[in-house]
Amino acid sequence: MRALRHLRQEVLLSVMTRDLNGQASLAEVTHSMTILAEVSICTAIDWLHRDMTQTHGTPLGSESGLPQELLVVAMGKLGGGELNVSSDIDLIFLYEEDGETDGSGSGKKLTNHEFFWRMGRRLNTLLSEPTEDGLVFRVDLRLRPNGTAGPLAVSIAMLEEYFIVQGRDWERYAWIKARIVSDRERPGVARGSSALAERVQPFVYRRHLDYSAISALRSLHRQIREETERDALRDASWRGMDIKLGRGGIREIEFVAQVFQLIRGGQDAALRIIPTLQVLERLGERGLLEADSAARLSEHYVYLRRLEHRLQYLDDAQTHSLPVNPEDLALVARSLGFGETQDFLDELGQRTRQVAALFDQIFPDSQAPSENSAGALLWQRANLEITDPVPDSPDGPLLHQLSALKRTPGYRFQSERTREQFDRVVIDGLNRILASPPLSPALGVRFCQFMESISRRASYLMLLADYPVVLARLLPLLEASEWAAGYIAQRPQLLDELLLESDEQTEDFSGYWQRFQDRMRLRLKEAEGEVEDQMNILRRARHAETFRVLVRDLRGELPVESVADRLSALADALMSLVLEYCWQKVPARHCEQPKFAIIAYGKWGSKEMGYASDLDLVFLYEDEDDRAQGNYTTLVRKISTWTTTATAAGILYEMDTQLRPNGSAGMLVSPLEAFRHYQMQDRDNSAWVWEHQALTRARFCCGDATIGAAFEKIRREVLCRKRDLPDLRSEILHMRQRIHEGHPNPSGRFDVKHDAGGMVDVEFIVQYLILAHAHAHPDLVDNVGNAALLRRAGQQGLIEAGLADRVADSYAALRRFQHRERLQGAAQARIDLAEGAPISSPVTELWQAVFTPSP
Repeated sequence: MRALRHLRQEVLLSVMTRDLNGQASLAEVTHSMTILAEVSICTAIDWLHRDMTQTHGTPLGSESGLPQELLVVAMGKLGGGELNVSSDIDLIFLYEEDGETDGSGSGKKLTNHEFFWRMGRRLNTLLSEPTEDGLVFRVDLRLRPNGTAGPLAVSIAMLEEYFIVQGRDWERYAWIKARIVSDRERPGVARGSSALAERVQPFVYRRHLDYSAISALRSLHRQIREETERDALRDASWRGMDIKLGRGGIREIEFVAQVFQLIRGGQDAALRIIPTLQVLERLGERGLLEADSAARLSEHYVYLRRLEHRLQYLDDAQTHSLPVNPEDLALVARSLGFGETQDFLDELGQRTRQVAALFDQIFPDSQAPSENSAGALLWQRANLEITDPVPDSPDGPLLHQLSALKRTPGYRFQSERTREQFDRVVIDGLNRILASPPLSPALGVRFCQFMESISRRASYLMLLADYPVVLARLLPLLEASEWAAGYIAQRPQLLDELLLESDEQTEDFSGYWQRFQDRMRLRLKEAEGEVEDQMNILRRARHAETFRVLVRDLRGELPVESVADRLSALADALMSLVLEYCWQKVPARHCEQPKFAIIAYGKWGSKEMGYASDLDLVFLYEDEDDRAQGNYTTLVRKISTWTTTATAAGILYEMDTQLRPNGSAGMLVSPLEAFRHYQMQDRDNSAWVWEHQALTRARFCCGDATIGAAFEKIRREVLCRKRDLPDLRSEILHMRQRIHEGHPNPSGRFDVKHDAGGMVDVEFIVQYLILAHAHAHPDLVDNVGNAALLRRAGQQGLIEAGLADRVADSYAALRRFQHRERLQGAAQARIDLAEGAPISSPVTELWQAVFTPSP
């Protein structure tokens, strides 16, 4: 006991001297005190273990038979590696397995529980009992399961049961900083760190975005503030400003950091770090906090912690309050470089106000809607007996929907707390809907459907209740698109995007996808070894990026061409990452970088993807190694698994490989030369022409760029071959007729894709022009889109230039119509004949000119 206390005095005086002379950073001070605590704990445990095993023998696990050790879990500042110079250390005592000692000691055998209970009690005495030499650290054991009413030491199994049955929100917050400080590598001794992590992580971090953490931390913060104010009235020493628990203090910065960990740590392993400054830096990197806000919070945190140490240097006391004594206050001010006390107080006030303002942004104190608001009164009128729309009432259909919502199991079986949040969000939503007449029936229906989909999802209800801006941004999306409403209802995690509203896609878009891939590589690396987690990272990224495009689309900020470009570029970026990571998981890969490429076909290849498009693709390789075919076949299967397997986050994309050589009868992956030979064969049938039509929209997506260039050379060689025009025309007309027969339209409305004069006609015209004339006009092979190729053909005299321009405009209009109808949930994009006639007539005119040439 004397040796440890003398060590503490030497370390504290050394740290204090360096700190007050400006020679030590905050990191040096906190790290030094942390190491002192760890050395003291481990030294004491070693001494106690030798002493107790001599008396009682070695504790053994009943299942493993391995020797057991006391696991000391550090919480709070010690757990975070950021211990104060005069701080309590929060400890929890655990052991891995129940059992008993082996009887090798001179005294009686003990159960493992009793053995470690005694050791914990003696460790507490060694560290915290005052002697003539003082103490080493004050020890706080109240964070253990059941607090002071619980046993001093518990098994890991008992801790897990406590988490499941009784674990509270504030304990999740506390266990973020949990760290074993006594676990050392010893041969033949049970290891506790991994076993503990397996129990703690699911308790602290939820697999979904957990916005309930905001409410829990706000409540905890309120309790702390109330307790601080009570103590300030009871004890004169608290009348000085509390820089830890007071407004804008250290605890508010820690809460800001840790709320993001609790919300997102289940899905982002990189946020499961402990030191506060590291967390703030990571939040800035992730864009969860603005970089400037993260930097300012870090700066204020360092300042407040340095001030905290000076307060504690005064009397070696665990205090966080400014001195009441003016002389002591002046001394503290001078130690921070201020000549005048008032200058110090002004600086401190400015910093704490900035912290408080940022805290209030993240923990808004939202107000519940008035009970007499229009929305509240309408929600009260909705009762279970209303099963039909109320006649002669403008809000009758909405009232009917609300009554149906109250009858759903999701609403009827809610907990009291969830019901309170649900009602609050519904009323807020109704107030917003009713405030913008005329009442939109579609919005009312979609809002009720959305609320039903999250009726048992307390975390998302709390997000909407705490951040009304999310609901304000959500309602216009629900009103604008039935498809968007369903997409959001199936993926409520996307509400998070409405809270953050990243603007990276809106301004300078250059380099965006490279930055996206760089971020994804970091995330995937952090989840190394957890394949399903890596797959979910990609799936969530796809949904988030798709949603960002969708939001701008519905706001009218993106034309359909830009939507398609971005969705296609997203698919490129994701499939490049899939290829990269799947190759690393081929166990017998024969080279570091695969000589392999993914070729995009169809809508993906022509960069005309929609929100629900699948991926048409072909896999090629050029590799002489004997193991190549087997390894690349394994690679393709892994790519398919990563892309199409349904996980908790859904699928990445549906894949279609039917366009590979020989279709479903062919190999999954083809050697490049075999692909070339297949494409260059002479076959006189419509199926063969169809393959070349498909090739007009193909492009290299990702993989080996050399193979990509070789593919493009083959593609151009195939498409630029001279063909017999009557035969080509006949085969294309035959294929077009088959497609027409496969898509009958008895609706009496114009199908913008499949009917004569629709999108398929334009695509077939362009493909015919390429196959018929590319031998003389090779720039027609460029993959620049149908509208651009039509205009090129007009400029080159292959078709009438004015008509080419009109058809290009019609194609753009047809795409807009199709996009509009798809956003409204239509399976087939069909419009009134009168609306479609002026758009389709130029297409029909060009079709006749191309496929019915004059003699």
